[in-house]
Amino acid sequence: MLIVFLSVMLYVRLPVAAQVSIKGSVVSAADGKPLPFVNIGIRHKNRGTVSREDGTFFIEIPSQQVHDTLTFSLVGYGTIGLPVKAVAANSRITLSEKPKQLNTVTIQAEKMVEAKFGIVKYRPLIHFTDRSTNQDDIFEIAQLVRLDTIPSRITSVNLFIGETRKDSAVFRINFYRYDGNQPEGRVVEKSIIQTHAVQKGWLKFNLVNDVVYLKGDVVVGIEFMPSAEKTDPIAYELKLGGAAKSFVRTQSHGDWIIPPHHYRMFVTALVTDNARKKNHNTAEEREAVPAFRLYASAVQDSFSVFVRLPAGYGREMNKKHPVVYLLDANAYFDQVADFMDGENKRDAASGPILIGVGYADFAQNDTLRNRDYTFPQASPEDSFALSGGANRFLRFLQTELIPFIDAHYLTDTTHRTLMGHSLGGYFTVYAMEQQLAGGRVYFSNLVAASPSLSYCNNYLIRQLSGSSSPHGSAPANLLLTIGSLENDGKLSLPDEFTVIIKALSADTGKKVNVSTEVYKNYDHMETAVRTFKDALDKIRFAGTKP
Repeated sequence: MLIVFLSVMLYVRLPVAAQVSIKGSVVSAADGKPLPFVNIGIRHKNRGTVSREDGTFFIEIPSQQVHDTLTFSLVGYGTIGLPVKAVAANSRITLSEKPKQLNTVTIQAEKMVEAKFGIVKYRPLIHFTDRSTNQDDIFEIAQLVRLDTIPSRITSVNLFIGETRKDSAVFRINFYRYDGNQPEGRVVEKSIIQTHAVQKGWLKFNLVNDVVYLKGDVVVGIEFMPSAEKTDPIAYELKLGGAAKSFVRTQSHGDWIIPPHHYRMFVTALVTDNARKKNHNTAEEREAVPAFRLYASAVQDSFSVFVRLPAGYGREMNKKHPVVYLLDANAYFDQVADFMDGENKRDAASGPILIGVGYADFAQNDTLRNRDYTFPQASPEDSFALSGGANRFLRFLQTELIPFIDAHYLTDTTHRTLMGHSLGGYFTVYAMEQQLAGGRVYFSNLVAASPSLSYCNNYLIRQLSGSSSPHGSAPANLLLTIGSLENDGKLSLPDEFTVIIKALSADTGKKVNVSTEVYKNYDHMETAVRTFKDALDKIRFAGTKP
C-alpha cells in the first residue's frame, strides 16, 4: 500500500501569469531520503517536471489545469496520482518502493555471443545532428528494437553523440512494451541512472551489472535529465529514412511523438549464435528502394518513384484502388508505408496505393526540393540556389507520372491524394491553387503539413485572396496543419490559414472543403508524420473530406 504525505508551498500569480506555482519534495517512505529524478506531470497535457538530485521540484500549472491530476512516478516505486489542489496544499510527497520480484530466466545451453540491434551503420548523406534537449524537464528519445524470441541479456545501450560538450550529463535508461503504435509501460522496474562525459562518438551505457533480460519487440528509451545549472544542449545523430520506429517526448508523463527521423542508437545483447546470424541485418537498418526511376521531360531530370501496393491488390478482378502521392519520399516513404500497411490489413480489399516521389539520394533531396516545390523564383533574401520550378514539377505529375501510374496499376482515377510537408506543403497548396485556376481536378484530397506559406512574400496567400486570375470549379478537400510551437505556442489558427479559409469560402464555386489542425507541443519538423497518419485515418477513399 502506498504511503503518501503531502505538504507543498503554494504561490499563486494572479492575474498576470494565470498559473499556480508549486514547490515541494519527494522522499522515500522507507527511510525519508530524497528521491531524485521522479517524473512529475499531468498526463496527456504535456505539463511536467522532474525532481532534482536533492528530491525537490518546482512546477507551474496553468489555471485551466488546476482541476487535473498530478502524477508522480519513479522506476521501482509505486505511481501515485493526486489532485493539483491537494499537492498545492501540502509540502512533501512520499513514494513507497514496489515489492521486488524475482524473474525466472531460462539459460540456453547454446553458445552465446554478443549481437547488435538497432541503427549502427553510418551513411553521411542521410545522417544529421540534433540538439533538441529540454533543460527544464526530462527529454526522452526512444527506438523500437526487435530482439530474439528467447530472453536475451542486454549488455549495453549506445547512442552516437554528434559534438563534444564540456559538461557531463545524467541519463536514465528505460525499457518499454510496444503496443503496436507507441511505447506503453515499463518492462524493467529498475532505475538505471548513469552520469557520463559528453564526447563525440559512441556513448556506451554499460548494463552488464544490471542483469536485464528481454525478448521480442522492446522500446529502448534514453532519458536526458535536466541539470541544476544551465548547460549547452547535447547534440546527437539523426538518420532520415528507413523502417525504424522512433519516438520522442519532451515532458514527464508527456505524450509520445513520432518524429520524421530516427536515432543512431543500438543495444547489444547476448544471444545464441544462430540468433546473431539471423539478425545480422536488423529490421531497423532496412530502407525502401525505388520501384523505378522516371525521366521527367517537364523538369529535364529523373525522379525516384517508390511504390507500396495494398495487401489485397489484384485479388479482385478489375478492382480499382485510390492513389496517395507522397512528396519527400526519401524521408517519409518508409514511415507512411508502415502505418498504411496497418490500415490495409483492416481494409485489404480497397486500400490505397502509395506512390512516393523522391530523388536519387538525400543530398539531392535537400537541394532539388527547393527547385521543384517552389513558385515563383525565391527572393534574394531567401538564399535559395535553385527555386521557382513548381510549375514544371506539377506538369510532370499531371502529364507524365499520373498517366504512367494509371497505365501500369489498377488505379481509381477519381480519388487521388497529394501529401507534402514544409515546402512540400507549400507545393500541395500551390497544386490546389492551380487546379482552381484550370478548373480540372487531379487531386481530390490535398494534405499540407506545416506549409511554408511565407515563401516569396506570401505569394500563395496573395494569389488565393486577391488573385486576378479566374478560378474555376475544382472540388477538393484540403487539410492544413501546424504545430503550436511554430505558432508562438498558440492553439489558435495562424493568420495564413484564416486567410485561405476566408478566400476559399468567399467563392462557393471553388468547392474546396478546408480542414485544419493545430498540434499542441509539436514543432515544425514533428508535424509531418502525425499529419500524414491523421489524414489517412480521416480520408474515406470514397471522396469524403479529410
